[in-house]
Amino acid sequence: MKESLEQYKEKWFDFMGYKPHFGQSKLHFPLKKSARFFVMVCGRRFGKTTASAMEATYYASQPNKRIWLVGLSYDKADLMFREVWQKMVIGRQNDIIRASEKDRVIKFKWGTTVEAKSADNPDSLVGEGLDLLIIDEAAKVKRKIWDMYLSPTLSDRKGKAIFITTPEGFNWVYDLYLLGKEDELWESHQAPSWDNHFAFPDGKTDQFLLERKRNMAKEVYEQEYAAKFTSFAGRVYPFERDLDVGKFPYNPNFPTFCSIDFGYRMPAVGWFQIYRVGGVYHINMIDEIIHKTNVKTDALADMILSKKYNVRKYYGDPAGMQAQGQSGLGDIEIFRKKGIMVHTKKDKVSRNIASGISHLRGFIENAAGERFFHINEKCTQIMKDLENYRYPEAKEGADLKPEPVKDGYHDHGCDMIRYFFINQFPIKNREFKMRAR
Repeated sequence: MKESLEQYKEKWFDFMGYKPHFGQSKLHFPLKKSARFFVMVCGRRFGKTTASAMEATYYASQPNKRIWLVGLSYDKADLMFREVWQKMVIGRQNDIIRASEKDRVIKFKWGTTVEAKSADNPDSLVGEGLDLLIIDEAAKVKRKIWDMYLSPTLSDRKGKAIFITTPEGFNWVYDLYLLGKEDELWESHQAPSWDNHFAFPDGKTDQFLLERKRNMAKEVYEQEYAAKFTSFAGRVYPFERDLDVGKFPYNPNFPTFCSIDFGYRMPAVGWFQIYRVGGVYHINMIDEIIHKTNVKTDALADMILSKKYNVRKYYGDPAGMQAQGQSGLGDIEIFRKKGIMVHTKKDKVSRNIASGISHLRGFIENAAGERFFHINEKCTQIMKDLENYRYPEAKEGADLKPEPVKDGYHDHGCDMIRYFFINQFPIKNREFKMRAR
C-alpha cells in the first residue's frame, strides 16, 4: 500500500529526531484534509518557532517546493531559518546547491528552495509562487502585508499558509481564526502554553505559570499564556470602588512618593505609600491634586510643598523637561528651582503607553485575582478618572488601538499613576520588585 503523506511526515519527524508535543501536533496533523490555511494561536513558550521550522523541513524534503519563512523583521524570520539550517544544512552539504545565511536562502539538489523574508520589507515579498508560507507572530504583521503581498504568492501553486502567533486583541488574525470554524479551506487551533508538556510538565499548575499569574494582569496572562483573544475595548483598568477604595490615610512609618503629570492647564498629582503584607508589596494612594484648572507650574509646586508629607522621591512625565513659554524653562526645571527634584524614566519600554498600562493593570488586579493598589476614600477625582479612562471604539474593519482616548480630562490622572508605577517598579524588573526579598 502506498505510504500516505501523513505517514511520511511522521517518519520524517522521527528521522529528524523531532517529537512534537500535543499542541504542535495540532499544526502538523490537521483535521481538515481540504484546508490550505492554518491559524495557530499559541501561548508563550509553546514552541512555535520549532514547530514552524519542522513543518518547513518536511516540505523542504520534497522535490520542487518553494518555501518562505516570514517574520515581522529579518531578525524574527531568522529564528525559524536558523532552525531549518541546523536540521537541513549542517552535515548535509552533499544535498545543497546553495546555502547562504547572509542572503537567508537554501537551495537543495531536488529543486526545493527555502527563504527567510521580512514583513517590514514589502518589496521583497512579490514575484514567486509558493508551496508553503509561514508567518510568525502574524498578529503583529499589518493586514495589508497579507492581503497585498503574501496572499497572491499562493495562488498559482495552491500553496499552504500557516499563521502562527500569540494573539494580540481582536485584530485581523482573529478574523482569520474565525474562518477556521466555518470554511473548509481554513483550520484554526488555540494552544495555551501548557500544551507544551516539555516546558510545563505540571500543566496549568506549573510553578512558572502560577508566578506569571501573580505578576500579570488577568487579560494579559490570558492572552500571553492561555492564548485567548482579549479585547482592548472599553475600560482600561479593572478598578472597582467596592474592592479598591477604603480608609488609607497617611502613615509616617511608610515611605511616601509623589507623582506628577504636568498636563496642559490641568495637572494631576498623587501621593503614594508602599508597605508589605506577607512579603508582597502593597501601594496606597493617600492624596491627590486633580482637576484644578489653569494652574501655573510654580503655583503647582507651591501647592505640592504645602502638603506636609515626608516625600522620599518625586516622579513625573519626561515631557516636563521641554522648555515652555517666555521663561524658556521646562516644568521639571521650574520644580527644581522650588526644591523639588523630579525623576523620570526615559527608556523606550517605560515610555510606551501600552506597556505601562499592562504593567499597572497587574497591580490593580493580577491574573490570580489579587489586588495590590488601594485608594484612600478622599481621592474622589482619581476614582472618576479610572472609571472613565477608555479605549476608543474601532471603526468597522479596523484594528482596535492599544492606546486609550486622550480626552484632556480623565487621562491626566491615569498618566500620573502610571508614572509612579513605571518609576518605582520598573517594568523590566517587575517580577523581582513585586515581592520583597
